[in-house]
Amino acid sequence: MRLLAVLGIIVLAWGAICAWYYFRQESLIFQPTVLPAGHQFAFNRPFEEHDIEVDAGVTLNALLFRARQAREALQPGVILYLHGNAGDLQSWGYHADLYVDAGYDFLVVDYRGYGKSGGRYSSEAQLHQDIQRVWEWLARQYDQTSIVVVGYSLGSALGSRVACANGARQLVLLAPFYSGRDIGRRVAPWLPPSLIRYPMRTDTVLSECEVPVTLVHGERDVTIPPDASRRLLELLGDRGRLVLLPGAGHQDIAEQPEFQAMMRELLR
Repeated sequence: MRLLAVLGIIVLAWGAICAWYYFRQESLIFQPTVLPAGHQFAFNRPFEEHDIEVDAGVTLNALLFRARQAREALQPGVILYLHGNAGDLQSWGYHADLYVDAGYDFLVVDYRGYGKSGGRYSSEAQLHQDIQRVWEWLARQYDQTSIVVVGYSLGSALGSRVACANGARQLVLLAPFYSGRDIGRRVAPWLPPSLIRYPMRTDTVLSECEVPVTLVHGERDVTIPPDASRRLLELLGDRGRLVLLPGAGHQDIAEQPEFQAMMRELLR
């Protein structure tokens, strides 16, 4: 009887922990910085601020940086940049410099609850729906074949889905994870996969994707080890390539000279 009581306590404790993880996934995944509605962004180059409606009464705050010089009379290209799971546009806007200097316009958007964006997430479907609405807003201004999607960390899952579904010109994934379920198995191996409400199956999306994909990963990344990109490359075959940065971790890819040179070459 005592053994049964102990087993019962263990089962109850395990169930309570599983329930906690199930209902707290949003707070574990999304770590936004909230900005006051009147916040004035400040950058060293001109930009436009937009509020993109993605659902009834819900808008996502976005910044659009425009390249001043035309790219040899070709139709202007544009970067759709999908950032990681923390911060806000004030901290992500500086990424525009590399791409605008290469002759591309640059759109970066805050997810629900980030910065000055409204709403909150309660499902993965909302995330993908929002980014699809952003794509549609952008596609009204640019030919979709001129849109290059760049997704970092969390944004890699969102970028993969929207780029592959809509036929983007290029897809660049920075520090991507194999899938949300894969992260779940690594962080909480005792959690049943069925309880992961944000499976984010980048692996499934890329296995069927026809868009050219460039994977970029820091070899010192301990948050999302580079093996995730190696495994994704296996799914892509000759449709993808992998760039490993020896000196980079998870958060300093953009500062690496090798990455900057690679992106300038890719965008020529």
